Amino acid sequence: MPRTSLRVAAAALVVAMVPALSACSTGQNAATTTQQPSGNGSSANLGPLQLRGVTIVTGGDQPVGTVIGTIVNTSTDPDVLTGVSITAPSGATATIVGGASADGQLALPPRTPIQIGYQGSEHIDLSGFRIDPSAYADVVFTFEKAGTVNVPVMSVPATGIYAGLGPFAG
Repeated sequence: MPRTSLRVAAAALVVAMVPALSACSTGQNAATTTQQPSGNGSSANLGPLQLRGVTIVTGGDQPVGTVIGTIVNTSTDPDVLTGVSITAPSGATATIVGGASADGQLALPPRTPIQIGYQGSEHIDLSGFRIDPSAYADVVFTFEKAGTVNVPVMSVPATGIYAGLGPFAG
């Protein structure tokens, strides 16, 4: 077979292989378009509210946890975090506590980020909460004006960068 024919055959083979090699990114249901959250620090948006870096720090052998993260109210109007619940795994009770919280609720002033459980006095404590490290919990945040958002949140132990952020810390 002449060299030119080999080159043409090799080029045709490369062109024919491109769709097969890129299949993971093709189509509406491709693996790359349906990927679940990876790593810690889940995010969600609900109207003018942005939840960023949401993670659950667990208590190891104890059935407790603390939700950490930041809520940013980008609106010119205030809102209120009225409740947090865990729908899976079931059995956990969430309590909003801290300096700016009142009656188990957390005020969210306009155009202000509120840090929860990390460099902030507010935190969300979980009791009756058991989950394996790196597993995801379904956390429901309920706001007075913006409504409700369900966020898959990864759990991490209170070690390494999370040391001192563990359950009921601060």
